[in-house]
Amino acid sequence: MSMPHLLPWTPLRALTTFSTGPWAMMTLAIEILSIIWYLKAVRTLRQTKSRRWPLQRTVYFIGGIFSIGLAWQSSIAPYASKTFIDHVMQHVLLMLVAPILLAMSAPVTLMMQTSKKSIKIRILKFFSRKTWRAVAHPFTANLGNYGIMYWFFLAGGIIFAMNHPAFMDFVNVMFLFFGALVWWPLLSIDWIGRKRFSYPVRLGLAALAMPFDSFLSIALLGGAAHNSVDPQIYSLANTHAGASVFWILTGLITSLMTIGIAIQWSTRERSVNVRVDRMSDKGIYVGGSSVVGWEKEVQADSDGTIIVPWASEESI
Repeated sequence: MSMPHLLPWTPLRALTTFSTGPWAMMTLAIEILSIIWYLKAVRTLRQTKSRRWPLQRTVYFIGGIFSIGLAWQSSIAPYASKTFIDHVMQHVLLMLVAPILLAMSAPVTLMMQTSKKSIKIRILKFFSRKTWRAVAHPFTANLGNYGIMYWFFLAGGIIFAMNHPAFMDFVNVMFLFFGALVWWPLLSIDWIGRKRFSYPVRLGLAALAMPFDSFLSIALLGGAAHNSVDPQIYSLANTHAGASVFWILTGLITSLMTIGIAIQWSTRERSVNVRVDRMSDKGIYVGGSSVVGWEKEVQADSDGTIIVPWASEESI
């Protein structure tokens, strides 16, 4: 996927070069429509239920969409075919930054709060399917996430993909998809078909990323990578530089998210204790985690309204 018309990278060109191909324009339209939907849903929640959606979640959503835009519409996209550092940054944006920010924005919860009953039922039916549950299982999600990553960088996948632009776009979508499956259950309040993991499990799954990312970086820096990942495009030095950037960025982001989960855990424990104390003051006994509804399945009340414990109004 050579682009002979692309001038050598400079800071100025990095700021003034944009991807304008069919894929970039199509995804840009989807990104704009996604932001419009989210903002309208937030307004609907406020107008129809007199409830305010946390501002930080809106910021997270816009940041997540912006991260996708950086990966697919900014200079990172065209220069990914010139420098391995840009290629690595594109993948980090798609498999880490965007999924993490979008997960914390809780779009499924927002949709459950503002959509018609028929749409809610469709969402719940989709997430309740055995096929989806199998795909979203932590083993499948991590296997897909790291399997594609290792195949792409160490098994020659990048050479094939870079010579087939449409397949490269598909691989990028898979990076985004499996990245979301990995991080959504760890950071989001959204219900996506499974009971939420306990915080110790979340910490373990988040920490699991560190050795996998480190091993890949080490393999690219030396060891198994005595040649460029794609000799037709990247020099060996460029490959090593990109691997260093990958190691630093993935290590930093994963560490921050692990710390964030620990903070969530501490905050949640304090919140649960306060709620238990309030209910105890009213003479109501509540044991274990039932106070926060984590042990409940999806259910419907007497008038047929769908109830998802952690996608209900209490979760906002």
